[in-house]
Amino acid sequence: MVAHGRQPSGILPASPEFATQRLVASAFRTDDSGRVRILVVYNSALDGKSMSGVQRYFAGVVKHWIEQGCEVDFLVAKAAWPIFSTLFPRSRLISSDNVFDATKYLHQTWRFLPAFAWRMVTCHFTRLPHKYDLVLACAQFVYEVYPTKVLAKRCGAAFTVRIHHVLASQRAPQGVFDRMHFGSERLTAKWMNQEADAIICGTQLIARDYQSLEESLGLTPSKTWVTGYGADLDTVPLSVDSPKEFDAILLGRLHECKGIFDAPEIWKRVCEARPEAKLLVVGEGPHRKELQKRFEELNLSTRVVFTGGVSDTEKNALLARCRVGLSLSREEGWGLSVTEFLASGMPVVAMELPVFRDVFPGQLDFVPMGDTASTASRVLHWLGHPELLRERALAGRAFVGRYDNREVAKRELEIFEKAVERHRGRGQ
Repeated sequence: MVAHGRQPSGILPASPEFATQRLVASAFRTDDSGRVRILVVYNSALDGKSMSGVQRYFAGVVKHWIEQGCEVDFLVAKAAWPIFSTLFPRSRLISSDNVFDATKYLHQTWRFLPAFAWRMVTCHFTRLPHKYDLVLACAQFVYEVYPTKVLAKRCGAAFTVRIHHVLASQRAPQGVFDRMHFGSERLTAKWMNQEADAIICGTQLIARDYQSLEESLGLTPSKTWVTGYGADLDTVPLSVDSPKEFDAILLGRLHECKGIFDAPEIWKRVCEARPEAKLLVVGEGPHRKELQKRFEELNLSTRVVFTGGVSDTEKNALLARCRVGLSLSREEGWGLSVTEFLASGMPVVAMELPVFRDVFPGQLDFVPMGDTASTASRVLHWLGHPELLRERALAGRAFVGRYDNREVAKRELEIFEKAVERHRGRGQ
């Protein structure tokens, strides 16, 4: 067990029911097995309610890493343990911060800065259950990458980073907090360029964006690996013929960069044509209160249901009760919610993003960025043509079958093993 000063214990062990499996994993890990002990640094998790697309990505691949004999643990603030213990029951949770809990302050992002700074300090003295072979930063921001560098050095481990999207390529910074994120991205690009054993990108577009950022800093572009994203199709049943309660669904982190403030005006237009239409909003985030307020101001409170954060099982059940998927995001590295909409059997109305054209060619019903009238019109189109909706839903499910978490996990493990080999080779 570990404690930060006088604070509570800082390690949550894997669930008891996994004890036998953990012993099997350890036995499987021999000198020539190629499987590794992995520590994932996830300092950006701030509370016990919000679930981001990145968390859902890890939930999809980590179980497959473990099934292949790896040990996978997480360094994460204790406030986020309720979600992480549910998502990763077979992983140890090691606390990077026993103090700050943003659950009550999700809409006050300025409060996050001292917590992020503290989490960068604790990595120097956090006691680990054992040495890891590879330490993975969940994103390229300084409060993820710096602790990853420190912990990798402490363990003699490979230093690796997963990039989900490059901020500098998608939008201009807005406000002090945003500018600090953009600045940290430039700083960590220099560290990663010089020291990382592997840089993994979600798509070729992200890899190009990252290498462009390096070039803008006068750096020789790094070698990157592209692995994509996926879904566990066995757990997301095709539900096109299931009874429906909701006409459309928004799924994901409730943040303004996801375009959520377009939703009230869109739904107002939909309800003008279909007064009984209902929208489901699944997720949590810093702008949930403001979003609810805007629905109330348009007298739409009875036409929208907010669930907050839910488990994967609950999320999949809710997907089955919806007719049309909505993606209003201004920036995406992939679009996991879109993948899940298609897997469930829904047509998807989406703001047009370059990454969507690369990842989902011919599958989405695109509307111009921020065009609420066009978005409402396309939602109404699908609701008014159930035969076309069903045809589109079946085609989307067939398409998304190419994105399987097992294949993503397999490719990533191969990259991890090579990174560990390279790192050990340099140390000899």
